[in-house]
Amino acid sequence: MTGPHVRGPQTVGTMSVFRIATLVVSAVSGGVFIGRKLLAGQVEKKKAALVQRAGAEVRERIRTQARGFVIDHLRRFSIALVVKAGLLLGVVALERLGVLQGWLYGAMLLALLTAYLIRDFYMLWPTLSFAASELRKHGWRPRLTVAEIIAAQTFDEVLAESAQQPQLWHDDLLLALAGQKRDRLVEEIAREVAAIAHGLSWPTLKPYFLTGAGMTAILSALYFGFAWLALHGLVI
Repeated sequence: MTGPHVRGPQTVGTMSVFRIATLVVSAVSGGVFIGRKLLAGQVEKKKAALVQRAGAEVRERIRTQARGFVIDHLRRFSIALVVKAGLLLGVVALERLGVLQGWLYGAMLLALLTAYLIRDFYMLWPTLSFAASELRKHGWRPRLTVAEIIAAQTFDEVLAESAQQPQLWHDDLLLALAGQKRDRLVEEIAREVAAIAHGLSWPTLKPYFLTGAGMTAILSALYFGFAWLALHGLVI
């Protein structure tokens, strides 16, 4: 009779210990799950705030780069036109002074204009080639092409800038506890920011494109007007 009474409490005690252990493990597991959900929620909130802030920065960056591009283009274009006008004026002056006469004067003008065309084609070829390639890739739709180029550039810039940020071990640990990986999270942010840039590109760039094209047309008209006057003896 003694044996069963001894084994009974041991069995009950062992079962109680197992039950308590199971409850503890369940509680800890549930706590980790809840903690992971809370961490994941915080990560998503931080990501959304970061994407929103980056979107505003992308808009300003597009504007700054477009403004800088237009100013640089007009500066280079103006310098080139001044040099062209100066060389043309020099040839015309030599003709007026009697240094260049007849076929020699015509040959100098032809050589000068040919050099202008070759130089302009050489300077424009990389841009024209790239533009034609991208337009062909996107079905010859300029707006879509511009948006895709800006989005791809933004995506690469976000990845490059994130790679330069210091990677702290506790940040990676928190991301791991939240069920996230740093590389995947950075890529998600980059894609969302690139999507924002895709939508902002054409409305943001349009005024700068129109301004640059208009100023280029005005400067070209002034140059051709000056060239016509010079060739007809109305300048010198």
